[in-house]
Order: sequence, then structure tokens, then C-alpha cells
Amino acid sequence: MKILVIGSTGTIGAAIYNNLKTDYDYVYGAHRNSKSCPVDITKKESIQALLDKLPQLDIIINTAGIAVWKPFSNLTEEDYLVGIQSKLMGQVNLVHVAQKYVNDNASILLTTGILGEHYEPNTVGSSLINGAIHSFVNSASNELPRGIRLNAVAPGAIAGAFPEDKKFAGYFPVKIEDVVGVYRQILNNSGTGGVYKIY
Repeated sequence: MKILVIGSTGTIGAAIYNNLKTDYDYVYGAHRNSKSCPVDITKKESIQALLDKLPQLDIIINTAGIAVWKPFSNLTEEDYLVGIQSKLMGQVNLVHVAQKYVNDNASILLTTGILGEHYEPNTVGSSLINGAIHSFVNSASNELPRGIRLNAVAPGAIAGAFPEDKKFAGYFPVKIEDVVGVYRQILNNSGTGGVYKIY
């Protein structure tokens, strides 16, 4: 099985990448500053260049993407566009490009978060993106060819990166190993169009 983890130096991406390497022979880690697998998901040509240099993949996991956090009254159109171009269209374009490079019955996993359905102050821009990706996964999963599966994982705040005794969007943080476990669970099932929530 050949697996690509995009965002492999971030909190979630690094944990997934290092965990999967213990069980699988071919796990590629990609991020903006990588010398071997550089990628900028805001640029479709960068995604294509990355996939051009790799073998056909069975799994693609994306944990990359940003959005601006500000009070609603301070958000500008440019602020919204940061998240739209990065976390939203970056992941949408990844699916469009990746469908041509992965094997039959491959799995593409996107990452959203608790803000897709729970409120936290200063996160309207991120909530907009997460909810849009949930809708995209629900719809696009029905139209991918060759049995390709599309799902999303929606974690809460990560313990350690966020104070463990403080609630975020109404929930206490989750352990990173539990979040990794959700990604691994999806690798081993045949479902598509799901949003797997852990918070």
C-alpha cells in the first residue's frame, strides 16, 4: 500500500505520518518546505507536480490548510479568501487532481474540524470552510470514478497543542493518538462520503 500524507510536519499530519510509517513500507510525507516532496495546496500545479513524481497511490491524507481567525466584525473579504484558497479550494483541487493519479478503490481523506458544526468565538472564517468541505465530501463522493472513496475527519482541539483543561467549541481537547486512530479506521473500511467526528 502506498500512502501520501500532505501536511506531514503539522500537529496532526506529523502524528499520522510517523504512525503509519511503523506499519507500511511506502509512506510519503509532503509539505511546503520538503526537499523530496514539496507541495503548496493553494496551487493546483504544485499538487500535480507532486503527484507526477510519486507512484500511483492507494491513500492520500491531507491535513494542510489555514484560515484566518478574527472576530466577525473584523473579517474582511481578503480574510475569508485566505481560508477559501487554502483549506477549502486547496482540498477541493487536491481531490480533482488526485482522482487521476490514485489506484482503483483508493481513499482520499480530507481534514476539517469541530468548527464545522460547533461555535467558538473568532472562528467564523474557519467554520465557513469546514462546513463547506463537509458538503463537498457528501456530494463529490458520489461522483468519483473507479470506486475512489472520499471522506473527511473532523477533530476537536488537540490536547497538548491546546490546554487540556479548557474547552474549545464546547468540548475538551482530544488526544492525538485517538485522532490518528480515526484516520487509521477509515483506511480499513469501504465507506465514502462520511465526516468522522472526534471531539
